[in-house]
Amino acid sequence: MALLALIFIFIFAVVVACMGLGMSFLKSKQKRQIQSMLRKAEASPVEQRSSLLVRAAKTEDAFSRLLHRLKLSERLTLFLEQAGQDWNASKFIFISCVAAILGFFVGLKLHFMLSPQITAPLFAAVATCCPLLYVKRKRAKNIAAFEEQFPEALDFLARSMRAGHGFSIALEMLSTDSPEPLASAFRRVSNEIQLGSPLEQAFKKLLVLIPLVDVRFFVSSVLLQQETGGNLGEILTKLASIIRERFRLKGQVKAASAHGRITGLVLVFMPIAVVGFMAM
Repeated sequence: MALLALIFIFIFAVVVACMGLGMSFLKSKQKRQIQSMLRKAEASPVEQRSSLLVRAAKTEDAFSRLLHRLKLSERLTLFLEQAGQDWNASKFIFISCVAAILGFFVGLKLHFMLSPQITAPLFAAVATCCPLLYVKRKRAKNIAAFEEQFPEALDFLARSMRAGHGFSIALEMLSTDSPEPLASAFRRVSNEIQLGSPLEQAFKKLLVLIPLVDVRFFVSSVLLQQETGGNLGEILTKLASIIRERFRLKGQVKAASAHGRITGLVLVFMPIAVVGFMAM
C-alpha cells in the first residue's frame, strides 16, 4: 500500500512538473506575442486597436484552452480578478497542485496517532483548499474596500462634471486619482470606452467584476440619464448620500447586535470551559 502511494506521488509530481515547465514555455511565447501586438496597437488607428487587443487576449496556452472547454477558465479568471490577483486559471491550478503534493508529504511525516494512509490524503485536501481560501479572502477584502471607497468616487465624478468635464474624462481622472481597488475597476471601464465600446457594454463588465447593489444603482442611473437627460452630477451626489446613510444604519445595527453575539459566544464556550476545568 505504501509502495503504491509513493508511486502515485512520483507520477503525480512528474506530471505536474512537466505541466509547469510547459506552461512556463508557452507563457513566455504568449508574452512575446502580446508585446508584439501591443506595439502594433500603439501605431494603429483607434478603430484597429480593439481587434488587436482582443487577439492578444485570446493568445493562451494549451492548458488554458482545456480549462476553457471545461467551462472553468472564465469563472476562475473572474474570481482571481475580483481578488486583485495577477494570476490566470492555469497558474492557480498549478499552485493548488503543488500545495497538494506538499500537504501529502507533510501528512506522511506528521501522522501522529493516525496512519499515514489517512493523514496524507487529509493534509493534501487541506493544502489544496488553502490557495482557494486565500483568494476568496482577498476577494472579500477587495469588494469591501471598493464598497467603502465608492461614495467618494461618486462625489469625485459629480465634482468633475460640475467643473465642466465630460463623463468619460471624469471616469479617466477617477481611474488615475483613486486608490486601489477602485482605480483598476474604473480604469477598465475608461479603457473600454476609449477603445470604442458602448457605455452600456463597458458598465456591464463592471457589474460582473463588482457584484454590488450600489454599483448596479450607479450603472442604472448613468444609463437612464444618457437616454432621458438630466443633471447627472446631482444624481450621483444624492446616490453617494444614500450609500453613506446606509453605511451609518448598518453600523448602528451591528453595534446594537454586538451584545447578543457576545452573549451567544459565552453560552457556547462556557460548557467547554467548565468541562475542561473539571477534568484538570
